[in-house]
Amino acid sequence: MFGGDLLKNPYFMGIAAGAIKNAISGKKIIDIENIKKRISKVDGTNPLILLGAGLAMKNPLITAIGLFGIVDPPNEKNEELSGYSNIGENEESSGYSNIGEIQKTEKKRCIY
Repeated sequence: MFGGDLLKNPYFMGIAAGAIKNAISGKKIIDIENIKKRISKVDGTNPLILLGAGLAMKNPLITAIGLFGIVDPPNEKNEELSGYSNIGENEESSGYSNIGEIQKTEKKRCIY
């Protein structure tokens, strides 16, 4: 059943890797509605671009990556990111000094 030919097939490996990753992360194994929505976009995030490039160049690695991208949806980004600052610093810092100058600086730390 799991002969060498099946594991060398880029179509099988791309789909299987995406399905396994989805199962491990607790998502639907293959979400058809999400796939339809993502492949209908006409922008750089469309996973059909890699699949088409792999098929056109006859490159099995790029083909497998394209199929993986189709099956495994990217993580959703929250557009309302707020309150981020440098590591260990809060936005309410005062008294920054230039390099080489000696001034008292007051920084408030924020620990998450």
